[in-house]
Amino acid sequence: FECKTSQEVLEHFHTGIKNKVMASHRLNQASSRSHSIFTLSVESVDETNPSNIIKSKLQLVDLAGSERTNLTGSNSGPAQKESIDINKSLFTLRQ
Repeated sequence: FECKTSQEVLEHFHTGIKNKVMASHRLNQASSRSHSIFTLSVESVDETNPSNIIKSKLQLVDLAGSERTNLTGSNSGPAQKESIDINKSLFTLRQ
């Protein structure tokens, strides 16, 4: 999304936060169950020299946590599969 104001940026950020998948288990009341990446790219043009463009990028990353299913109580059914999938994706990201 292209934003012209900081308010527009915050609106998109909050939309992303609302769409995050959360769940609770024995160790954590609000456990992130999905990975989230928020990328903010800024381009600034030098008014005295329009061909001089400065580009910056900031990435905020929230990774779902690695879990030991025997500690969280998620050792059966869909919750166990979800934990296994999260752990696999974290392992892949570490490579």
